Amino acid sequence: MASTDQTPETPRSKMNSRKRSSASNATAYVLLTIGAVVAVNLISTRLFGRLDLTENHVYTLSPASKTIVATMPDYLTVKAYISKDLPPELANVSRYLRDLLDDYHTYSKGKLRFESFDPASDKKYEDEAAACKVQKLQIQVMREQKFEVGTYYLGLCFQYQGTDEAIPEIAQTEGIEYEISSLIKRMTQKKRKVAFTTGHGEQDLSQGFTLIKHFVDQEFDSTTVNPSTTPIADDVDALVVGGPKQPFDDKGRHEIDAFLMKGRGAIFLVDGMVLSSPRTQGGMPPQLAQMKTGQANQVGLNELLEKYGFKIGEDFVFDKLNVPGAVDVGGRKMLKNLPEFVGVKTDPTDKDMSVLSGVNVIVFPFASSVQLVGPLADGKPPSGSAARLWTLAHSSPDAWKQTGFFAFTPMVPVEEGKEHGSYGLAYAYQGPLKSAYAPPGPAPGMSMPEPQNMPPSESRKPVRLVVVGDSDFASDEYLQLSRYLPFYQGGAQMLFNSISWTMEDEALTPVRSKTVSARPIEVASDGTVTAVKAINIVGVPLMFIGFGLLRRQIRRSRRQGQTL
Repeated sequence: MASTDQTPETPRSKMNSRKRSSASNATAYVLLTIGAVVAVNLISTRLFGRLDLTENHVYTLSPASKTIVATMPDYLTVKAYISKDLPPELANVSRYLRDLLDDYHTYSKGKLRFESFDPASDKKYEDEAAACKVQKLQIQVMREQKFEVGTYYLGLCFQYQGTDEAIPEIAQTEGIEYEISSLIKRMTQKKRKVAFTTGHGEQDLSQGFTLIKHFVDQEFDSTTVNPSTTPIADDVDALVVGGPKQPFDDKGRHEIDAFLMKGRGAIFLVDGMVLSSPRTQGGMPPQLAQMKTGQANQVGLNELLEKYGFKIGEDFVFDKLNVPGAVDVGGRKMLKNLPEFVGVKTDPTDKDMSVLSGVNVIVFPFASSVQLVGPLADGKPPSGSAARLWTLAHSSPDAWKQTGFFAFTPMVPVEEGKEHGSYGLAYAYQGPLKSAYAPPGPAPGMSMPEPQNMPPSESRKPVRLVVVGDSDFASDEYLQLSRYLPFYQGGAQMLFNSISWTMEDEALTPVRSKTVSARPIEVASDGTVTAVKAINIVGVPLMFIGFGLLRRQIRRSRRQGQTL
C-alpha cells in the first residue's frame, strides 16, 4: 500500500495566502464601489431629486418657482457672469447660484438655458455684461494679512423675446430665489396692477410707503387714483386706501363700492384717531412743547365699511404688551416702551391665508380698534355662504381703549383704562359682498329688474378685503426702525402680502419668506439647560474617548488571538 507525502503548509505560505485573499477581496470591493458610483450617476441623469433638511427648504426650489419656469411660453436664456478667482465669501454664493440655476433648468423642461462666463477671460464677455447692466461687485477681502477692496463679477443677465433684464450684483444667498423667480415672472407673464388712492391725505408709493416701492414694482404695476374725481380704471386689480386724513365724498365712496362689485380686492388702512402737533409758542415748558394731541379722524369710510361688516373705532388701543417705539424727546429721537406701540405675535399657520406668510411680529403704533358689525356681527360670515373671515391681528387681553381728546407726551405715563380686553386690529375677508348702495328690493310678491347702467347689488365673484385700524404699521417712519429692531419689518411684509392676496396673485408670497433661520433649542427649565451644556462640553468628548478605548481593546484582543 503506497503512501503519499504531503508537504505541510508553512506559516509564511499561510500568510501569503491570506494576503492574496485580502488583496482580491479589496480589489473586488473597489470594483464594485466604482460600478455602483457609475450606476448611480447613470440613474441620476434620468431622475432628479434633492434632500433638503432646512426648515424653509432654502436649498430647493419652491413649488411656485417650479410652476413659473414650467409654464413659460417661450425659451429664456440666463447668462451668468462669474469671476473665476472669487474670494471664499463669494465662492459659496457662486456654488449656490449654479445649483439653483441647475434646478431652474431641470424644472423648466429645457426652456430655461443658462451659460456661465468669466468676463476677465475675454473682453467680449465684459462688454456683454456691461450692455446688460451687470456690474462689478466690490467687496473687502484679506490678502497677505491686510484688507483690500476687490472687484468681481457675480451677476445674471436674462434674455427673453428680445428683452434683457439683469440682477446686477449678487452678494448673498438669501433672497436669490425670490429675485430670480419674480424677474422671470415679470418677463414672461402679464403684470397685474395695484392702485393707491390719493386726494384725501393718503400715503402711497411716492410718499409714506416709498421703502416698499422697489418690492411692489418687482411683481406688479402700480398707479394712483382719486376716486372722488376719476373712475377707477378697469385694468386695476386691487385698491389700497392708505391712511386718509380728509373725508371721502359720496362720489368717492360710490366709486370704491362699484370697484368691489366687479369682484376686485381692496385694502383699507384707516386710522380712527390721529395725532397732531399743536401750535407751540416760545417759552413753553419742554413737556408741553413735545405734546401731541389725538383727535377723531372722520374720513367717511365707516359709512361704506359698516355695510361690509367692519367698523373702525374712533379710539386708540393701548396695550401692556408693547415694544420699543421712536419718540421725540428734547428734539432727539429715542426708543421707549410705551403702551401706544402695540406688539402683536401673529399666527401664520393657516395655509389658506398667505397675508401673514413669513410674518412673526407686527407693531401697530397708535392703532384703532376694528369691530365686526352688520353681516359679520357674530364674528363669522353668514351661515350657508362660502365666505371666510380671518383675524389677522388683535391686542392682548391686557389692552384698553383711549377715546375722546387725548394728549400724548412721551415722558408722561399714560393713564391706564378701567376696562381691559382683547380688541381686533386687522381682519381679512373673502366671499360675496353686497353693495353698500344696493337699490331697494321689490315689494313682496313682485319682481323688479335691476336698473340699467347701475352697479350690481352683489359682487360678480368673491371679493377679498383687508381692513386694518392703522396705516403707520407699514410706513417709512417705522420701517426705518427695522435697522435696529428687525421686528418692524413685519408690517411692510404684511402689506406686501396683502396686495398679493387681494389680487389673487400670491404665488411668490412663500418664496419671499425663505430664509436661513436659526433653530434655537427650546428648554423648559434651568436644569435642562445645565444638562444640555454638560452633554455638549463633557459628554461628547467622553463618548469619543470611550469609543477609542473600546476599539483599542478589540484590536489588542485580535492580535493576541493570532498564531503563527
